[in-house]
Amino acid sequence: MDIIRAILDGIAMAAIFNGSAAALVIANPRYLMDSYPKGIQKAAPEPMSKKEKRANRIFTVIVVGACWLYGVSSTLYGGIHTFKALFCTAYIHWIIVNFGDFFLLDCLLFQKWTKLIVIPGTEDNPIYQTKNWMKVIGIPEHFLLWPFIIVPFFSLVQTGIVMLIQFLFSF
Repeated sequence: MDIIRAILDGIAMAAIFNGSAAALVIANPRYLMDSYPKGIQKAAPEPMSKKEKRANRIFTVIVVGACWLYGVSSTLYGGIHTFKALFCTAYIHWIIVNFGDFFLLDCLLFQKWTKLIVIPGTEDNPIYQTKNWMKVIGIPEHFLLWPFIIVPFFSLVQTGIVMLIQFLFSF
């Protein structure tokens, strides 16, 4: 396992994921409204429309799919074959995506450029304040949910895809 390659791949995946998420949330914060804290979602004048939910689903499939494609392709050509090395490589990829999300989106975008991502009608919601945002969503999501549930699951999926391709095509 090449740790430097795994880290660089994780950074590339984080750039894909977070760059896309930042662009979408700046274009229309309502498209990612289901990623906002529940207090902000409830304070919004109207819930997500079917069009917004559809845009969110399409975005998620395309961006997470692109990240998986990148991670799988790089891992295949990295010559990694054991389950442990494959899983650790995938874990490094996805944990970097997670921390990129925390630092680039939650800390930088949501706290420094809040006006760009405020859902119309929720401008004065106290959850947008850094302390409240971190308490409600930033810390629980990025230091509990992602590292212990989402990253291991995504890593298992990525490992399974790589192992299946290696088995089918004798990589």
